[in-house]
Amino acid sequence: MQPHKLIGTARTGLRLMSVRSDKLQLDVTSDESDEPAFFDDWAADLDIGATLKEKAKRERKVHEDGGAIGRGKRKRAQAFVKIWEGNGEITINGKPMVEHFYDIAHRAEVLYPFEVTKTEGKFNVEGTVKGGGPTGQAGALQLAISKAIQNFEPDHRYALKRRKMLSTDIRRVQPKKWGKTKARRAWQWVKR
Repeated sequence: MQPHKLIGTARTGLRLMSVRSDKLQLDVTSDESDEPAFFDDWAADLDIGATLKEKAKRERKVHEDGGAIGRGKRKRAQAFVKIWEGNGEITINGKPMVEHFYDIAHRAEVLYPFEVTKTEGKFNVEGTVKGGGPTGQAGALQLAISKAIQNFEPDHRYALKRRKMLSTDIRRVQPKKWGKTKARRAWQWVKR
C-alpha cells in the first residue's frame, strides 16, 4: 500500500494518508485544522475501503474430501502434510508420531502449531517426511502443518505468522573447506 495515494473517485479534496485495519486516515484539504482526521463512516462510502477489506481476507484452500495440504522444508528434510477434521490422530510415514519421534522435544515441535491456534485434538494429520535427521524432520513437519492449518482456516494466519511459523528457515550446513578440519575450525597452530 502506497502512502499518500490520491483518491479521485469518492470525493474531491480527500487524500489517503495511511490505512490501519478498518480506519482510513484522510486529509481534508478544505478543513481549517492541519491535523488529519479519522473518518470511520466514510470508509463504507469509499470504493477503496471495500477493496482493502476484500483483499485482506484469504480464501480457504480445502479439497473436495475436506482436507487441506501443506509442505515444508528444514535443513535437508522435506515434509508433505494433509489435515482434516478428526480426533487428533497424527501419523507420519504410516506410523504414529510417537514411534517416529522418540525425543519429546521433537514431538512438541510438531504439535506447536496446534497449541498456538488452540486446535489441539481437532485435526487428524497424515504426513510424509523424507531426508535429514529428526530435528530437520520435526521442523519441516511444523512448517507443513502450519501452512495446512492456514489453508484450512485462514483466520489462524495471524497467530502463526506472529510466531514466524509460516517462514521457511533457509539456513543450511556450511560445507567443509580445504586446509581446515571443518567448515571454520582450523588446525591447531603453534607460533614457535
